[in-house]
Amino acid sequence: MSDHGEILRTGLTRQEFLRISGKGLAGLTLAPSLLAVLGCSQKDVDSGTVELTTTPKGVLVTQRARCTGCHRCETACTTFNYGSVGSFFSRVKIHRHYFYGDEGAGSGGGLYGDLNYTADTCRQCKHPACMQACPIKAIAWNEKYRCISVDTQRCLGCGACTSACPWMMATVNPVTHKSGKCILCGECASACPTGALSIIEWKEITV
Repeated sequence: MSDHGEILRTGLTRQEFLRISGKGLAGLTLAPSLLAVLGCSQKDVDSGTVELTTTPKGVLVTQRARCTGCHRCETACTTFNYGSVGSFFSRVKIHRHYFYGDEGAGSGGGLYGDLNYTADTCRQCKHPACMQACPIKAIAWNEKYRCISVDTQRCLGCGACTSACPWMMATVNPVTHKSGKCILCGECASACPTGALSIIEWKEITV
């Protein structure tokens, strides 16, 4: 990743950034330096098509207007993590919004909405419902990945984590019968041909 530190001498702290991203960007005027790092324009922010998902490693930036629904992020994710391809058990999910968006036909998303797809992945919650619901504590902080992950050696594939997650992010692989969720590997962003997904480390955003 490139070093954007020199253009971010505006005093933005991680806490301030978390406060901004937690409220959403729409309606906010961002400094040109921050827009450059996020890879978007003020127009993108004003339209509400830029979404930020904060994680321990950094920020996943989703620009919905750039997503074509090609599913390459899902292909890269499952190939890297499972050695096979499948949208259903991908840790980044486009297919849920592919046809009808979040709230049905014409609601502003999907093939029968306005083609404004949305990439979904684990939010790395402060108090993860998936972790609390796991009956054998197979979901825990992983020091290697620096995030909450699933221990597939312990996982029973019961699906309790999927039901507990408000976004149903943890998904049981129908072949391995093990649950899995995003470990922030970055394969999805690397494979995106349009730049709809990007991962920016904290050191590149804050000073």
